[in-house]
Amino acid sequence: MVERRQTIQRGLVLDAVKVLYNHPTAQEVYDFIHETHPSVGKATVYRNLNLLVDEGQLRRVFAIDGPDHYDCTTHTHQHIECRICKKIVDVKLPIDLESIVNVEKETGFSNIDENIIITGICPECLKNANKNKIS
Repeated sequence: MVERRQTIQRGLVLDAVKVLYNHPTAQEVYDFIHETHPSVGKATVYRNLNLLVDEGQLRRVFAIDGPDHYDCTTHTHQHIECRICKKIVDVKLPIDLESIVNVEKETGFSNIDENIIITGICPECLKNANKNKIS
């Protein structure tokens, strides 16, 4: 982890991810910041998201089929993604260090990151799908 000087822009990006607590994409972070700070460019937001991930202040969540999302909860946890609206939500799975060691032994992979994403349909999308079937 590399510690860098905290800039105003980096603080805005970190605060936006925390306020948007819904695992926002870089575009969503940019849109949020742009409303009150139109002089902050998209490249600045993207660069600072990457720096914050490198510093360990944010976690990058690799979406199944779409842009990366960002998470201010940096401790080990997993995610579930809606296949329809692409919303991502935290979920805690019973994965322990022994399971990771077994995966390393079985596959020969090392430096494994537990970036596990389960997919499903969120309650809102399911409700909308059921409503459309009835109509």
